[in-house]
Amino acid sequence: MPNPQATTHRSLWFPILSLLILFCAANMLLGALARQLDHLGNAGLRQFIAYVGSFAVTIGYALAIRRHWGVLMPSFRPEKWKLHGPFILVGVILLFATGILLTPITDRMPDQYSRLLDDYLRGGLWPVITAVAAAPLLEEFLFRGIIQKNLVARVGPGAGILIAAAIFGAIHLIPQQMIYAGCVGLILGCIYHFTGSLGSAVAVHFINNGIATLAGFVLGSESIEKRLLGGGEGPVWYTAYGLSIVLAAAAAAYAVRRIKRTKSDSARRD
Repeated sequence: MPNPQATTHRSLWFPILSLLILFCAANMLLGALARQLDHLGNAGLRQFIAYVGSFAVTIGYALAIRRHWGVLMPSFRPEKWKLHGPFILVGVILLFATGILLTPITDRMPDQYSRLLDDYLRGGLWPVITAVAAAPLLEEFLFRGIIQKNLVARVGPGAGILIAAAIFGAIHLIPQQMIYAGCVGLILGCIYHFTGSLGSAVAVHFINNGIATLAGFVLGSESIEKRLLGGGEGPVWYTAYGLSIVLAAAAAAYAVRRIKRTKSDSARRD
């Protein structure tokens, strides 16, 4: 007789791992191909096509295996893309607070990779379109709408959101981005889970990337948080840092309490 638990684990981990492996492989192969086709002109456009192509291949694969492996996909019903203003506002504030809290850590990391990213974003219109328009929609669809959705359904909301956030951080590769993106994944994952709206997560991601891209043009590699709040020292900075700790702690307490309440309501219904 087959082991039900083994079947459950197989039906979760094979599609998740195969999706991630395919995404990484497609990203590397299409990126390498784009770099080789210098004679075709605009490098930013080639990289945009490679970026979108890697998501198209991965999402297409998820669609192909969804019936056999029970892969859950995002819904396109309008209510699942509704914008929840309060959650969007809180999400943007928390992302700004996260940037403040992580500054002492990211400032101690080598910045050569961050400079490469800044140079890429200054490479014309297509890198900006990639970062501000394509990334919020495609990354949320794959990492929240598919990966997190399936993890939450199989291992519960707490573990599911944490694992999806860790995966989201890891795929960014640049050390500073990995840490920040992991925290972004937690915030966006909670917004998606609490609202059921992928549109709200996309909106926060769009605002975050838009502000970061604009700040990159104006400030270069210096963070917008440091520029606005006294350069990382002084009473304004320390006050902002203390408030950010309070905000992060309050948000974490709210998320944990709400997840626990959801689980207990589900247990009562069972």
